[in-house]
Amino acid sequence: MSRESIIVFAGAPYSNSAPLVDKLIEVDPRVRVINDHPASLVYDLNAGKADVALIPVAHLFSHPELTMIDGLGIAANGPVQSVLLKCNVPVDRIKTVARDPASATSNALAELLLRKHYGRDIEMVDGNGADAAVVIGDRALCSDPAPAGDIDLSEAWKEMTGLPFVFAVWAVRKDFPEIGAVTEIALKACKAGFGSLEKIAARYAGELGHSQSFWLGYLGQSIHYELDDRDMEGLEQFRSFIFGD
Repeated sequence: MSRESIIVFAGAPYSNSAPLVDKLIEVDPRVRVINDHPASLVYDLNAGKADVALIPVAHLFSHPELTMIDGLGIAANGPVQSVLLKCNVPVDRIKTVARDPASATSNALAELLLRKHYGRDIEMVDGNGADAAVVIGDRALCSDPAPAGDIDLSEAWKEMTGLPFVFAVWAVRKDFPEIGAVTEIALKACKAGFGSLEKIAARYAGELGHSQSFWLGYLGQSIHYELDDRDMEGLEQFRSFIFGD
């Protein structure tokens, strides 16, 4: 292991990653956890600041030096509530969409769905004033509906493909020598995280609002973390749409 046997996991400070991240240190005393902006996590891996990182899948596709840990990620099979297109005009009038700087994956998904599912010729932009905006994470969960309503992008993906959508995965560098060891740690941490889901839900209810039952439903039902063959099919379908193969 690097750094005299310290194993560094990097994640983003969002509620949806808590069941994967919260118990990492408890299941293995060698683990250290850092939080960073999702867009920075690939840099953390390749710069050696982290051994394992919970990266958006769009970054996995564009970085062939990385590989995912089998069987774990952040996915939804239908509405997810936390990855939204907030519409300032009806969908049939959308021409410009503001990116969320936190997630290349959600931005790519929004553009793909608007073009293929809704038949819109749109421009992705930065900043305010667009016809619609991609909003993700806890900010989306705690937001009021947009003037022309919200589109749940995971729900729209399921409508278009019939498949689950995978948003993020644990990834390591392909030359990392202890993939088996960190996979075991990540799996144990996920199991332990689910064992404390009520405590996690209570924490977010206190910090962000909504009820404990809301957070239990979100973390325990809207999202799933153990990836099966259907999830991988959805992941590969998204990859093929993005790269056109």
